[in-house]
Amino acid sequence: HTINSSDEANDPTASYNELESFDSIWQALRWKQIRTRVPVCCKKTVRSRYMLANLVYLVYAIGILIIDFNPNVNGSSSDNTMDYDYDDNTTTMISVLDQPVIGVPLVNRFYIGLAAVHILSAFLYWWSWAGRSWLDIIMIPEYLNHVEAGLYLWSAIWYSREDTLGGYYTLAIHKIEMTAATVELIASFGWIMSWYMTYVRTLGRGFTLDDPDTVAWLATTISSIIYMIYNIQINVQPEQYGTNLLYTYGDIVYFVGACYYIFATLRDENWFWFLPLSGQYGVAPGRVQVESTKSLPTYGKPTILITDLCKRCRIKNNIPKKKHYEPPQNNIFKIDNELHRTAL
Repeated sequence: HTINSSDEANDPTASYNELESFDSIWQALRWKQIRTRVPVCCKKTVRSRYMLANLVYLVYAIGILIIDFNPNVNGSSSDNTMDYDYDDNTTTMISVLDQPVIGVPLVNRFYIGLAAVHILSAFLYWWSWAGRSWLDIIMIPEYLNHVEAGLYLWSAIWYSREDTLGGYYTLAIHKIEMTAATVELIASFGWIMSWYMTYVRTLGRGFTLDDPDTVAWLATTISSIIYMIYNIQINVQPEQYGTNLLYTYGDIVYFVGACYYIFATLRDENWFWFLPLSGQYGVAPGRVQVESTKSLPTYGKPTILITDLCKRCRIKNNIPKKKHYEPPQNNIFKIDNELHRTAL
């Protein structure tokens, strides 16, 4: 979430600029406070690009859960059961990898639609970094997110071509989704880096569960790890496809993360003015003084461009190395001869 230091520092509705204290939640929720604060919060939320991106992200997470757990959608999904062929009095079991994958056209269309929503979400997150250069280092996870979304769209388009568990398209889909899961895992750690470089250093924010941003990126990272483990299992044992439901746990954690991103945005727009500061009422965040060597709040780390890293590498490689001075051999012989004569 982009932070503009000048705007944030002058924003009277920011929580760390709050000068009014409340002794209870009921005092904070009086009509006077609601009438004054809600219109301002609504105005900020409607104009927030980050909120729009998070809402699309939440729609995507809900859609995935509907496919996972709604029997009206997946009730007729593929059940990879054992098939038998009878030849006279002998029974021959079909190879496990030769069993058919029975796809449901409705589910396949849902996955294609959600993949398109995923691409839209990736674009909106990139767009939400207002005031940032497209070469900013914090944009790298957003570009990876586009790659991941494109890979999932590719695999969703091929779902209708699945034939057997060991078929060409089925195994190709596993490899594509394995690649997408790898990119997603790298991007999730990149988002932690982006958050670290941009979050406002003030009370209640940072590496603490009081900060919903922290819970959100933890959930995103955990879900990415779960998807990675699932895809490794499916690629090693393709016969588990359709029966291994580990990915559903990742979808649940993914949804939790989407909800916390919404909470974090509402926190940034000061919708939670009625909550106590660190569990304590009667304390105004803007009046808290911190006895520290650094001033609070501060607004993230300095901007680093991708091209800056390349320039540093070029400068480092172009620095001439100091040569070790070696005196000429002729002079050494002259010095040795003079010392020898002196000794004689």
